[in-house]
Amino acid sequence: MTETFERRLTGQPVSPGIAMGVLRVEARGCQAPVTRSISAAAVEGEWRRFEAALTRTEEEIHALKERVERLSGEKEAAIFDAHLLFLRDRTILAKLQREMPLRLQNIEAVYYAVVQNFMEVMRRVDDAYLRSRVADIGDVLQRVLKNMAPAEKPEAQEAPSGEPCVLAAFDLAPSDTADLDTDSVLGFVTEMGSAVSHTAILARSLGLPAVVGVPHLVIDSRVGQFAILDGFNGELILNPTKETLEHYRALQAEKKKAYETLVGMNNLPAETRDGHRIRLAANVEFVHEFGAIQRSGAEGVGLFRTEFFLLDGSTLPDEEEQYAHYRALVESCSPHEVIFRTLDSGGDKLPFEESEEQEANPFLGWRGIRVSLSRPAIFKEQLRAILRASAHGKVGVMFPMVSGLTEVKDALLLLDECRAELRKRGQAYDPKMRVGIMIEVPSAAMMADVLARYVDFFSIGTNDLTQYTIAVDRVNYRVSGMFRPTHPGVIRLMRHTIEAGIPTAICGEMGADITLIPLLVGLGAKELSCGTHLLPLVRFAIRHLNYAECRAMAEQALQAEDSRTIRALSKAIALRSYPNLFD
Repeated sequence: MTETFERRLTGQPVSPGIAMGVLRVEARGCQAPVTRSISAAAVEGEWRRFEAALTRTEEEIHALKERVERLSGEKEAAIFDAHLLFLRDRTILAKLQREMPLRLQNIEAVYYAVVQNFMEVMRRVDDAYLRSRVADIGDVLQRVLKNMAPAEKPEAQEAPSGEPCVLAAFDLAPSDTADLDTDSVLGFVTEMGSAVSHTAILARSLGLPAVVGVPHLVIDSRVGQFAILDGFNGELILNPTKETLEHYRALQAEKKKAYETLVGMNNLPAETRDGHRIRLAANVEFVHEFGAIQRSGAEGVGLFRTEFFLLDGSTLPDEEEQYAHYRALVESCSPHEVIFRTLDSGGDKLPFEESEEQEANPFLGWRGIRVSLSRPAIFKEQLRAILRASAHGKVGVMFPMVSGLTEVKDALLLLDECRAELRKRGQAYDPKMRVGIMIEVPSAAMMADVLARYVDFFSIGTNDLTQYTIAVDRVNYRVSGMFRPTHPGVIRLMRHTIEAGIPTAICGEMGADITLIPLLVGLGAKELSCGTHLLPLVRFAIRHLNYAECRAMAEQALQAEDSRTIRALSKAIALRSYPNLFD
């Protein structure tokens, strides 16, 4: 029965904005395919399409296995044997054969339902190893669905996929968020997640309104309902009344007008009232963002997250593909600098390669620079591509998740090898390309004075530095409320890093928090880097600050005993300096 009354579901707002459209609901895992009714006579044709998809998927997995084996070794490639086994699993295929004549639906819809049911059973078993295999099964499912060619003569038309919608899901992985079609998906809401998860960070980077932590969202939602997503207050409003709809349309127009006023100031420098200049750069993940960099008034790219490009397909792009991609970004940003962060995978991000064993604590495991150094052939492909791109504009490279000097020296040695290989090939690069590291680990912050002798710049990743300093898993809903970037220990590590004497940028979420910009300016950060759509707000904030006042406040903050006091000190200046940004 269709609902006619207004309902409001409440969660945690993680990306501001208002989205209005029909509701699209997705269960756990990959997006559900469109369901069509078919006749009994069409079942045989559906099976032919399915067999063709299995063959194509089999070829893809074999190719992926061969590439990983060549670059990483037989042990790492062996995981794909399990993928091949599941692809032709007799239990799944037998279940599919039984269900097809009963359901009389297109085969991808039935296959999706059969495999999803199997995955849910696996999630509930006591055996940890079997539970860990759910991700492998989901990967195979996605590959098969992607390879399903449409039926020649569908007996029912598919619903238009490009209709503007609000997406509701149990959870979204960073890769899911990265793949969203922002022309049709106007915002999203999930049952899981936190404000500091990478999915939330990507939502803010993409400028998508987002709300997380809505209990029973998928069960309580119905596909096709009209919905309003309030990313300011953390509400999903289903079947809004006429009065509610009018209120949000007016609010949306008001917010848009205010933002356009800020965008009109993009040609002005990010300079405090007493003449202190801050470099404003963009954090970038996707090709479609390249054009927005110049329009936002960004002084280049302070962080290009290469993993979203490297891990977007079924195989890793080779050196030539990477070079072409990086060169396009460098040329689009000229004369400003582009800083490429080398592959940062692991933890809650996109998997670099699948492991035979699930890591007990992936955030303290195989991730960041550790992955790259353990896979030198892959690492050097990326370094050579970045070096070659440096011949076409100003480029910097930085290494993530550095914990000490040994990793820096090892990475620099491989970089020197790449330079020598390019010279031997006769391929151009900038011999003065800047090299930096991410400061995300307390040990690196404490060693900043030593590390500064070996690199040209630091970039503080405040999200990871916070979670590692105060031992709080930022994506664990049980403790995410304890995640406080203004913890005195974090602030002191940031000051210690900045005082090491080389240029230091802030590229984490703090850099776009208008409440904390006075604190960052006062601590002495030379650069702030954030999503392009947030740059107008940050520029406006900086232009209304007094640097001397921020410096004095930062000294007070360094003596404070708790995070609330530090945040209050910074917020007091922010509210006095640019109160209209808090309306």
